[in-house]
Parts: sequence; C-alpha cells; structure tokens
Amino acid sequence: MASDLERTVVTRRSMIAVMPLTLLLSSSLIVLLGVAPSVADAASAEVRSENANDIGSFFAIDIGDGALSTTELITKYGYPVESHEATGADGYVISLTRIPARTQRHPRPLLLVHGLLASSADYVLIGPNNSLAYLLADRDYDVWLADMRGNRYSRRHTRLDSDSHDYWDFTWHEMGYYDLPAVIEYILGQTGASQVDYIGHSQGTTVFFVMASSRPEYNEKIGRMYALSPAVCLKRVRSPPVQWLLQNIDALHELFNALGVHQFLPHLTSQYGLARLLCPMTDPENLCIQVVSQTVGPNPKMADMMAMQILVGHDPAGASIKQLFHYAQLQRTGQFRQYDYGRRNNTLRYSHWNAPAYNLSAVTAPVTIFYAQNDWLIDPRDAVDFSKLLPTPPTMHLVEDANFNHLDFTIAINARPMVYEHILASLEERERSNDSGRKRAR
Repeated sequence: MASDLERTVVTRRSMIAVMPLTLLLSSSLIVLLGVAPSVADAASAEVRSENANDIGSFFAIDIGDGALSTTELITKYGYPVESHEATGADGYVISLTRIPARTQRHPRPLLLVHGLLASSADYVLIGPNNSLAYLLADRDYDVWLADMRGNRYSRRHTRLDSDSHDYWDFTWHEMGYYDLPAVIEYILGQTGASQVDYIGHSQGTTVFFVMASSRPEYNEKIGRMYALSPAVCLKRVRSPPVQWLLQNIDALHELFNALGVHQFLPHLTSQYGLARLLCPMTDPENLCIQVVSQTVGPNPKMADMMAMQILVGHDPAGASIKQLFHYAQLQRTGQFRQYDYGRRNNTLRYSHWNAPAYNLSAVTAPVTIFYAQNDWLIDPRDAVDFSKLLPTPPTMHLVEDANFNHLDFTIAINARPMVYEHILASLEERERSNDSGRKRAR
C-alpha cells in the first residue's frame, strides 16, 4: 500500500508530465473544465447578437444550431423524430433517436453510431441535403441514431448514479458487448425487420467489431457494415497531441486515478459560448481550427467555419477515461484485445495473465471500409492492415480527396460526394440485386 507521501510524489510527477498538453489545449478546453462561467455567459451574449449571415456557410444551417439537441435539430429542419431507449444486460440505458420512414419501401432500418467524444448530432450537424441522416431519410430509409453510454444523451442506468465511480467503469468493450446487441434487438423488435444496415464512424466501428467478434450470432442480423475510418489498428497515429497522450499515458493514468477523475471531456452547457469567444468564425486560423487540424489532420479548404462552430456546441459530448486508456493499449500493443488490467487482475478477471484477443475471424457480416489518406488518427495503411484481419475481404473505398481527414467523414464540405453518395449507391444497388434475385427465384 502506497503511503500518502508516495502518492503525492506520483501525482506531482504525473502533473509535470501532462503540463505540455495542458498548455497546448488550455484555452480551448477551459470551458470543459468549467472554470470560466462568467466568460461563457458573455460569450453567449455575443453569439446571440452576432449576425451569422455576415459570415455565411456552405450548408443550410445557422449559428443557433450549436445550442440545440439532436432531436431539436431534426425537428427544426422539418423531419419527423422519435425518442427511444434500449437497456443493455448490464443496466446502461442507451438513448436512440429515430427519423422514421414515410413508407416501408426499404427492407432494413439503418443504425448510425458516432465516434469517441461525439454524439448522434454528428450525423445531422451539416443540415439538410448534406448530413448523412437527412440524406438517408430523404430516400425514405428508417434511420436510427444511437448515443453510446456515457455521452451527454446516455447517462442513465437502472441502478447506478452517473456521478459514481462504478458507473464510469467501462470501455468501448462493454458498448460492443452489451449496448449494441440491446440496440439492435430493440430496433428489430420495433420495426419487424430481420436485419439492420450499420454505419459507424471511428469508435462506432470499434464497438461494432467488438460485437461481431465477441457475439458472432449478431453477424446474421447485419445486412452490411459501412465502416468510416475504422478504429481497430492504430499503429501509425500521426496526430501530435494524440502522440503526446500515448507517450504519457501511464503518467496520465496515475494522475487521473489520484484525482479520482473518471470522465473524459464531459459535455457542459457553457462550452459553446466560451468556444465561440475563443474561436471566432471570422478567423480561419482560430484556436479551435488549429487544435482540430493538429488532432485529425488539416484540410482547411473543406472546413466550413460555421459548421465547425456548431460542432463545438455538441462535441466533446463526454466519455469514460477508461475508453481513452483502452485505445492507448490498442495502439501500444498493436493488437485488438480486451482491456488489460495487469497480469494479476487479468488472471482474476479472464483466467489468463493476458487480456483476450478479439476473434476477428468470427466476423462474417459483409463490410465496406471507407478510409482517407490525410487521416492522422487512422492511417490508411492501418485501415488496409485491418482489412486483412477479416475472414472475408471487405470492399475498400479510399476517399478520392487526398486531404480528407478523420473529422471530414462527418463535417466536411465534400463529405457528401466523397463518402455519402457512395453509401447511398451501395444501399440502392444491393436492393436492386436482391429484387432481381427474388424475381429469378419465382
């Protein structure tokens, strides 16, 4: 048992190690730490008074969208919306947002799952005619948006308080093992369909492959998985801030444990106002743009300033610290494994000194992978390496824009032609093929 002095030394050592990143991000993340409410209030007033039309946007959106919830955004832009909940076997309550189809023209509902620190709003942020959820709804698909445990919309549990340590004791493993099966069963039960088509971005792909490898019976309930920037192989991360985090992950782990911190960048109502003050749309090189570019890869020509501002109102949406550490383990080992608790605790939990590897050979659902050359988090070589681990070669789609980055999959000006139109074409082609097959069988 460590003494108080030893714990103090460890904590100070950890704090020294994290200082460079703190200095780099402090001004952009100050709102997330909740240390400047008065500044945030002043910024909110500025947001309300600013004429957004003076700046303009490629998208059919306005600056007030950053303060709306996912359901409020969908309602604002004239789409029907429903709120649902699915409860996993371990008690976490997952919020679901549905844009119901007007007809039953398509056989499978679509499930869209967000990335780390994101939310369902990511699929509607860039407005009608551009956001993936709206494009699907316009073609009469039954669209379901999931919010994974721990983000701003899914912080309920049947027994645990969301402020407790026990509530936050999860990684993306539990999301794939418990949450996704519960969500899929709920959607199938509500719609009467036998399969869903799945679209995931970043962590939204990680949790899918956890489910498909650990609970292989769910492969039969997937029509096709569309993986946008699959976060499974992370050997070649190019993002300087993320590289720094990975290099100092042990010190960060000690620090967060010593401070009793379990949440990672939780969503706060004040973050939009303060970020607007720190990152004015009139400055194309503002702090938010710089931080995002250094994290996911630069692509200034495809960055819409208003969309970026609105994004800050929604993301970060919160996560567990343990999710971050699990990704760090994945990157460090180069292996897709369950959470590593150390030899002793692994033996107690898994009956083996090492954390079990996910059996990707069990993934039988058809997969299409979209990946990008300028993605600083999921290097294109890592996406290709991952594709070779699947038993059936996936359909590979390298985004044509050489500057397309990790965040562009959800918010770039050219996300629709570069990615979404290909998904829509694939969905339509599969339905035509199925119809032709049924006619020949008669």
